[in-house]
Amino acid sequence: MTSVLRKALAALVLTVGASMAHADSVNVCALMRPLPGKSEELRQTLLALVEPTSKEAGHLFYQVYGTKDGGLFLLEAWRSQEDLDRHIQQPAVQEFIRKIPSLVDGSNEAHFGRMVSPKGQPSKHDASAPGVVNICSIKKPRSGKEAELRQALLSLVEPTRREEGLIYYNVFEEADGSIFLTEAWRNREALEEHFRTPYVRAFRDKVDSLAERNEVHFGELLKPRDK
Repeated sequence: MTSVLRKALAALVLTVGASMAHADSVNVCALMRPLPGKSEELRQTLLALVEPTSKEAGHLFYQVYGTKDGGLFLLEAWRSQEDLDRHIQQPAVQEFIRKIPSLVDGSNEAHFGRMVSPKGQPSKHDASAPGVVNICSIKKPRSGKEAELRQALLSLVEPTRREEGLIYYNVFEEADGSIFLTEAWRNREALEEHFRTPYVRAFRDKVDSLAERNEVHFGELLKPRDK
């Protein structure tokens, strides 16, 4: 198989994988900030897990992203809780868990959710192409605002998925009613155009009244080094 074909297949898996999560899958967004001087070690430790994880039963999606301020976030999707539990028990994952205190500033903040937005269609855009903007957004509702926040976010799904520059856009709900979103946009210009749409501007005007925590993390896909 040629290197060009391998890259094309990898891009297809990435784009389809990011949109293949469903109501029964377990989806994860983990946020990590490296300790001083540990950025590269943390990055390479996470990237070393990409290939073996992709071969595990129940694996749907597993990607590592770097933010401009040196942080990292990890997006995963698993067919079931049993598959995720089995993954966590893998020796390489257990070794990473043991190393977290020496690599990560604070805790490994992991969010686990089920997809509440309708399943999206695979995009025609390459999610691994240069310039793609990836997002993991965390929204913790104010007390009594859980249903309103959920509905406000779900109302954005249909118009957002009609936008030309979108690659994927999914909404996940955690057990405590918190929400996280995963998105990918073809480039920064497409994302800025999305932010200017009336429905996004209306949501941003009221999000502080609905959510006590509203964080948006922008990342670039990190790839394991070629062997």
